[in-house]
Amino acid sequence: MKKIVGFLSTIMMVAFCISCSGNAKQGETTQASTEKTVSPQKEKKTIVCRVLVKEGQEAAFVDVAKTLVDATRQEAGNISYNLYQSPFDSKSFIFYEEYKDDAAFDFHANSDHFKAFAAAIPDMLAADLNIEQF
Repeated sequence: MKKIVGFLSTIMMVAFCISCSGNAKQGETTQASTEKTVSPQKEKKTIVCRVLVKEGQEAAFVDVAKTLVDATRQEAGNISYNLYQSPFDSKSFIFYEEYKDDAAFDFHANSDHFKAFAAAIPDMLAADLNIEQF
């Protein structure tokens, strides 16, 4: 459980999502598009969480994760929440998560379904979670 609390602290760090301007019509050049201006966007929060489970724990992990995915998709501030399993290594998964803002992410991180997931997975993990924020 201490690992999960540490991971939760890690994912609570502030990050920025960078997007490029690209509003010019086809064939039209603007100063912004020629300079390839980028600006940080604080509104949206994107998380990529890489998970490596122990051999033989794949199905159990998917079962627990499915409950989390279904509940998270119902959160008001959730844009998307997907779990992917590697076609090359069945023990390797990623969560790709998008929230409308930091407050929506904070709501998710403090939800009962997230806490239940965090409590259920420590014995399934083969390595620490690798969590990136954008």
